[in-house]
Amino acid sequence: MRGTFESEETLHAFAPNNVPKPLAWGTYKDEPDRHFYICDFYDLTDDLPDIQKFCALVAKIHLNSMGKSPVSKYGFPVTTHLAYVDNDNSWSDSWEEWYARALKRMLEEEEKSHGPDEELARLTAAIFEKVIPRLLRPLETGNMKPDALTDEPIIFDSCAFWGHNEADLGSWRAPRYRLGRSYMKEYHNHIPISAPVEDWDDRNALYAMRYDLLHSALFPKQPKFRRGAMDEMKRLVDKYPGGYEVFDTPKVEVA
Repeated sequence: MRGTFESEETLHAFAPNNVPKPLAWGTYKDEPDRHFYICDFYDLTDDLPDIQKFCALVAKIHLNSMGKSPVSKYGFPVTTHLAYVDNDNSWSDSWEEWYARALKRMLEEEEKSHGPDEELARLTAAIFEKVIPRLLRPLETGNMKPDALTDEPIIFDSCAFWGHNEADLGSWRAPRYRLGRSYMKEYHNHIPISAPVEDWDDRNALYAMRYDLLHSALFPKQPKFRRGAMDEMKRLVDKYPGGYEVFDTPKVEVA
């Protein structure tokens, strides 16, 4: 509950009209294993938010929060959760380091649900050794609904962290989240794609992988979710066998 409270408090500071104000969190006095979180109430609909309003809101939060990590590092000061999975938000000096740790945590939970798998272990090793450095190192060189009354997009259950803005678009990739490429395109009308631009789709797939593994962990009797995650892992591993070592860094010509 503390993670939820501090996540929402952080987000509310950047979008006070679109994030329910967190009011309190704590533990029941007579039931120490039961906890609560209280925030402002909004009457929400199940419709998708207006694409222009929603993407402008997400972009505004990203732009207004850039460079404002309280310790100038990647991470978050407290543990947060994606569903029941706790996130290790320990501060990191590099985005590559933080995301690798976050993905590793999700893989651990996924294995608890489905058991070990030799092919997945092989792909995992290549993802960490080759794909993550190749797609994230060059950067260094669902939860929203419309307000029923105003139709303004409301964001909640944010699971906040200080990181690369495009990581938030990872959950938009899968059809189950109902957003998709039209929302991504609209978002990038507000914030340009990070360089290298040509890596965008594969970076997005890497960010989406964390949510695909979460989905697999949540449904241990549905092997199709693991298979889908592994197929995407294999695609990236096959595409980047040489990792960062063969990345062609753009050359700057000096006049």
